[in-house]
Amino acid sequence: MRHDAWNWRNPEMQNGKDKPPSYLNYGKLLILFCLAVALALAVSTKNPFFIVEYQPGDIARENLRAPVDFSVPGTDVTVKKGEIIVREGERVNADHLRTIAAFNSLDRREVFAIKRFIAVFILLFLLIAILYEYSEKNIKKFYLSKKDLLFCSIFTVFCVFLVKSFYLIFESYAQSRLEDLFYIIPVFVFAMVVRIVLFSEIAIIFSLVYAATLAFSFDNSLRIFLYTFTGSILGAFFSGKCENRNTILRAGLYTAFLMCFFMLANDLFTARSSGSVPLRIAFVLVNGVAGSFIVLGLLPVIESVFDYTTDIKLLELANLEHPLLGDMMLNAPGTYHHSIVVGNLSKAAAESIGAHPLLTRVAAYYHDIGKLKMPHYYIENRTGSEDAHEGITPNMSALIIMSHVKEGVELAKDYKLGRRLTGIIQEHHGTSLVSFFYSKAKGQEDPSLHVIEEQDFRYPGPKPQTKEAGIIMLADAVEAASRVLDDPTPKRIENHVQHIIESIFLDGQLDECELTLKDLYAIQRSFIAILIGIFHHRIEYPERTQNGGTDKKFPKTDEAQSKRDRQGDRGITGLFKA
Repeated sequence: MRHDAWNWRNPEMQNGKDKPPSYLNYGKLLILFCLAVALALAVSTKNPFFIVEYQPGDIARENLRAPVDFSVPGTDVTVKKGEIIVREGERVNADHLRTIAAFNSLDRREVFAIKRFIAVFILLFLLIAILYEYSEKNIKKFYLSKKDLLFCSIFTVFCVFLVKSFYLIFESYAQSRLEDLFYIIPVFVFAMVVRIVLFSEIAIIFSLVYAATLAFSFDNSLRIFLYTFTGSILGAFFSGKCENRNTILRAGLYTAFLMCFFMLANDLFTARSSGSVPLRIAFVLVNGVAGSFIVLGLLPVIESVFDYTTDIKLLELANLEHPLLGDMMLNAPGTYHHSIVVGNLSKAAAESIGAHPLLTRVAAYYHDIGKLKMPHYYIENRTGSEDAHEGITPNMSALIIMSHVKEGVELAKDYKLGRRLTGIIQEHHGTSLVSFFYSKAKGQEDPSLHVIEEQDFRYPGPKPQTKEAGIIMLADAVEAASRVLDDPTPKRIENHVQHIIESIFLDGQLDECELTLKDLYAIQRSFIAILIGIFHHRIEYPERTQNGGTDKKFPKTDEAQSKRDRQGDRGITGLFKA
């Protein structure tokens, strides 16, 4: 490939600045503000039902610890934070009742603490705003639309309230095991879902906010922060590129297994008693498995509500029994075969440059679904010698050809293929030229009557915006052009692929996606390897002179035996004669 003949038309892409400029517009600022308010509310909300009630002579059901230092009215007794007020199994006496009454009247009995809310809101809003703005300006792949930001905010609040609800329940009914029971709360779900729905950079940033919020909720616990953040990062890591449901189950198990070591290291560091270690390990493992099933249950809801296309949905769309693909196989078989080959080319190219192979392959299957509206106008679907374009003007033919993009977008919306697939369908031709009908129109042009404008024969766009869309544009053009390749030797295939890719590049169709020259070279090599496999030469078997020169079977048979076999088969074959 002649790399020296290529030059970038977009100077910003040379500097890696191929993403929109970062700024906090009012819409996103409002979402971040509401997120901080909701999280501060979650942190500041207390359990209104947690009241200890005993009568003289009762046996204490569990250990009761003092959450803060407080004094018992009418006495000189001061109870220190963490001190056991009454032990499990101990008989409650008058002194215990006075201390418990003071405990029940503490400020922690308030359902909502205003001062705490204001302080936590300021801290969280500053943390969220600084992290978001820094990421927008300095992390190349970090860009969130308003919908993405809204989803992340809503899901963060949902997960925080979920954890808080579990904790409040345990606080009310199992306070003596509160620290142990925290490990059974599914805190890893958040990052796994965000990573599957969006991407890893988002999962890291919002996991930091999520972990900080939980730490504020549990007495500013550094242990809770480290446990939540580390587990979230591991969950996001193991659930990346989720190409089957087992990946989610493995992600939960692997995360839980490693977090057991984290928990043991924390206990060793804090010199905590090892008596309940087996129970906590069991809780963490149950947490990992249960969290995986929660993720599997949440993903379909998120896909439906927020119109996301996750890897799990892509696996479902990759099923060739999908109604759109089945319709294409019956009514547009040429387009169907073309799409399958483009899918194979695209997947190999995506793997060679580190793009998303599953998304690329599935998008290739559906990129030409718009041709289902008028399949006979496309040459690959013709069954006879009749030309559907005969008798109509080149301008009308070009409009019909270009309309398959618009029709494909409408079908994608009707069948809820998702935003990513719909975008690739819309972008896979970019603003390229319908060259055949443009040349035909120029040949019929009469300058005295009208002038043929090239713009009238170009697709409306937009140009490919992602690596995956760019790959499909290249694979689509290469596969279509390879059908008319004479004597497809490896060298001719290589020159053919190079010419197609160079033409698309020089036409500026790849200016708005992230494909580099190195990527294009890798894509070219992958295309060549697959096309050589498709067009490889086969051995021409020598013909036999037996049976008039038409018998090409290698095993020689006895002439008399063959005659007897033919006579024996005559009665059977005669049954199927008209």
